[in-house]
Amino acid sequence: MMKYIAKEGYFSIGLIVFLIIFFWILNGFSFVLFLALLIFLFIFRNPNRILICHDKKAILSPIDGQIIQIENTFRKDFGECIEISIANSFCNAGSFYAPFEMNIDEVKYKYGLFIDKGFQNLNFLKEKISINAVSNSSKIILEIYAGNLGRKLRLDNISHGLKVGDRLGFLIDGKIKLVLPKNIRIQAGLGDEIKSGSLLGYLI
Repeated sequence: MMKYIAKEGYFSIGLIVFLIIFFWILNGFSFVLFLALLIFLFIFRNPNRILICHDKKAILSPIDGQIIQIENTFRKDFGECIEISIANSFCNAGSFYAPFEMNIDEVKYKYGLFIDKGFQNLNFLKEKISINAVSNSSKIILEIYAGNLGRKLRLDNISHGLKVGDRLGFLIDGKIKLVLPKNIRIQAGLGDEIKSGSLLGYLI
């Protein structure tokens, strides 16, 4: 059972199960608590994902969601690049994973507000984790933004060297942005609904 539930939900689900048993002993079955249990089981579900591409230069989706941005841009610390943003909603599974093999150089935490993912112009106010890494000799950045239903952002105990599909953490109603070299081949489109492990493109 535990492997089908993200570890971030263990405490909340365990507490609700305890309350269901406690109230059942005192007053009988509580439909409200049972409904709450179903909701939490849905939020913290952890479906098994099968990687559809094993090419070392493939860029896979780190999380379930919708592609809301594919943009050519320029960053002082990166140069010319392409940003791909994937919004994760309440209805999507929240576990997120390494989208490619990468060696992590730096992880930065920025504490902030839990604002709806739709407010793109308020990204600077949001709680965020930035992962600076290298994949296939290319510099890449993963930015994880908290959503309005999120709690404090946390990563798993990750090592400096990650394999594609290694679990990174859990996100509710947030957004993940991939900052990639400009010379990539994109295989997905704006507005696409995707699952973690789906092909986004290739590093060249």
